[in-house]
Amino acid sequence: MNLQDVVKLVDGFHITDRRLLRARKALQGSASQNAAQEFCRQALRYFRSLEREADDHIRTVDRRLDDIYQRQYNLQAERAVAQRRRDNAREVVAALSAGDTAAPSP
Repeated sequence: MNLQDVVKLVDGFHITDRRLLRARKALQGSASQNAAQEFCRQALRYFRSLEREADDHIRTVDRRLDDIYQRQYNLQAERAVAQRRRDNAREVVAALSAGDTAAPSP
């Protein structure tokens, strides 16, 4: 990939890093090898840092998602137990409400 393509990629980001902005501005004003090297060095520094931050954020979100999935699994199991208990209780209530039950004879 040539320098122009890299510059276009970088320009697609909202950059606030002063060193990278200075290097970008110097590159616009001069086509020197030093300006190009400095721009590449600053872009590499900035985007490696951005990549590390994004990786850390992804790991944090993944841990949070794992926790949520585990909680959801536990709640679904808890709900299933409560639902079975309710259904069994309804069965007993229905049987008693039907009035067909007689006390056993002694």
